[in-house]
Amino acid sequence: MAVYRLDMCGEMCPIPIVRTKVRLKQLAGGDILIVTTDHNCTSQSLTEAVRKLGHRVEVSEVDNGIWEIIIEKK
Repeated sequence: MAVYRLDMCGEMCPIPIVRTKVRLKQLAGGDILIVTTDHNCTSQSLTEAVRKLGHRVEVSEVDNGIWEIIIEKK
């Protein structure tokens, strides 16, 4: 298992979703991808999109207005 980060701060949908899906395809099962965003709507839509793909997802606000979406690839 490896942990990777993807900084999507300043990016608006659908860019974070597209880049996250591309990055997930490059990872092995069990790898963790931590996506950072500064848009609440992005954290919600990204979480929904990734869950639909079957991956495990957790979201936390790590700072005022900064969210981390922690994705474990299935």
